[in-house]
Amino acid sequence: MAQFFPGVILQIMYRYYAFQANVAEKTVVIDGYEIPYYRGGEGPTLVLVHGFGDSKISFLQSAAHLTTEYDVIMLDVPGFGDTEQQDSRSYSIRHQAETLHKFLTKLELGPVFLAGNSMGGHISAALTLMHPDQIQKLILINAAGLRVDDPVPYKPSEAPLRTVEDFDQSIGEMFKRKPWIPEAFKVHFVANSIKNFEWLNRIRRDIREGEDYILNQKAREISTQTLILWGDSDTVVSPAHAQVWSRLLPNSILIILDETGHAPQYERPEDTARILKSFLL
Repeated sequence: MAQFFPGVILQIMYRYYAFQANVAEKTVVIDGYEIPYYRGGEGPTLVLVHGFGDSKISFLQSAAHLTTEYDVIMLDVPGFGDTEQQDSRSYSIRHQAETLHKFLTKLELGPVFLAGNSMGGHISAALTLMHPDQIQKLILINAAGLRVDDPVPYKPSEAPLRTVEDFDQSIGEMFKRKPWIPEAFKVHFVANSIKNFEWLNRIRRDIREGEDYILNQKAREISTQTLILWGDSDTVVSPAHAQVWSRLLPNSILIILDETGHAPQYERPEDTARILKSFLL
């Protein structure tokens, strides 16, 4: 089944993870644009925002350890996941943050706990700068948004993944402990990389040319209590960024996870949830 219908099997897996997390898939329309999201659990609202090239499934495994204590929401950032790829839309960080603000307003949510990984952390920081009263606590997980040791953040990708070997190399850059992935799934992901190559470069361009691309000068204005959580082995957004975020944000704490890469919510989902819960108490 996995060999002949990898996309179908992946969807079944995601539904299983959603079942384990006790979340249901919903949709909301913002300015005529449909945004799918997961929601489940009871308690204070915790919004989890995925990174570049990812989707609302990003935090599903961590959510299984969070929905017992929180009302957890995980949305598809416009341009990713199951959202429409609209050429007429801007996908800059500022526009993504504005859409997230409208999303929270549409759902009639008061101050929320907000966490984001990579680009999702970038968007979360930008939203906190724009609407600090809407964010009760902020969590930045291997967050982009600063210029530190990468002269061109979100630089154009030169080529899509074309082979299983390319995929393995990419996974090696994302994870310290590489997960086992069936060959058929790898082929499926490579096909998606080729299909979405131009589109993802277009979003990178929107980010580079848009507002809130680099937050080094603005970040110090964030007074919201913030957790900065980072994998010590991240080669996508290096741990040097964590140190700069920590220096810039006056009301922050920094936690470094050892033997962990760019996406702790995938690599160490239970530990990630435990740390988030400890911070949010």
